[in-house]
Amino acid sequence: MIDKNRVVRHFSNAAKSYDMYATVQKAMAFELEKLMISNGEFKNILEIGCGTGFFTKILVKNYPNAKIVATDISPDMLAVTKENLNSYHNISYQVMDGESIDFQQKFDLIISNAVFQWFTNYENAFQCFHDHLTPNGYLLYATFGEKTFTELHTSFQYAFKVNHIVQTTPHGLQFKDINFFNSTANQSNFHGYYREAIHRDFYSSPKEFLHALKKVGANNATLSTDMLLNRNVILQMLEYYQNNYTEAHKIYATYHIIYACQQRLSDSKLFSNKSKK
Repeated sequence: MIDKNRVVRHFSNAAKSYDMYATVQKAMAFELEKLMISNGEFKNILEIGCGTGFFTKILVKNYPNAKIVATDISPDMLAVTKENLNSYHNISYQVMDGESIDFQQKFDLIISNAVFQWFTNYENAFQCFHDHLTPNGYLLYATFGEKTFTELHTSFQYAFKVNHIVQTTPHGLQFKDINFFNSTANQSNFHGYYREAIHRDFYSSPKEFLHALKKVGANNATLSTDMLLNRNVILQMLEYYQNNYTEAHKIYATYHIIYACQQRLSDSKLFSNKSKK
C-alpha cells in the first residue's frame, strides 16, 4: 500500500533534482506526445502530475490556444512548473491528488506521464476521469508496467531468502499490468487501446541506480513493514544485483512502459454498444 504522505515528501525533496535524472520519464513524454497528436486538437486539457513541467511545456507548444490545467500532489513540484513556464498565460495550476480530481469544468483531454503507478484506488480514479471528460473526450497516459525494476525485486527476494526473512507484504512498489488497466477502464466505460515498450537504463552500480531513483522521488513510498532493512539484506541485495544484472561493465534496470489511449464513449455510443450485447 502506498503512503501518499511519503509520495508528497519524496517528490517535494526531488523537485530541484528531478530534471537531471528523469531520463526515462522524458523519453516517455515524447512518445506520449506522438500519441496525443495522433488523436487531434484539444481545447481544454487537464494534466495529472505535472512534476517540474517538462510535459506541460510539450502540451502548451502543441496547443498554444488551449486552456491547460496543470496539477500535482506536491506543492514544491508545482512551484517549479510555475517558475519554468511563467511566460505562458494559458496555464493554470492546482495542487491536487491526481486520483481524486474535483473540478467544475470538463475537459476534452486528460493526460498524464509517469504518474499512475502511484495510485491506490484506480476504480475511483478512472471514474473521476470519466466524469470530468466531455463525451468522446480522451484519457491518455504513460505509466510503468509489471516488469519494471524486475532486477531490483529479484535481488531483494534473494536477500530476504538467504537471511531467512519472511515478507508479510511485498517490498517496494508493485506495478500493474495491461489487463488490470483495461479491466478498470472498461468498468468506467472507456474504450481504447494500449502499447507496451521495454526500456533499459544503465548505471555504474546498483547504488547509483538507487540514488537516481531517490533524485526523481521514486524511492520506496509503501507502507511495507520491511521498510527498515538490516545491513546484511542491503549488502546481499547489492551484491546479487551486481553479479547477475551486468552488461558491458554496467548494471541495468528494466522499465516496462505502458502507453494507453482511452476514449470516453458518448451516451449514444454507450447505449448502442449495450443494445448489441
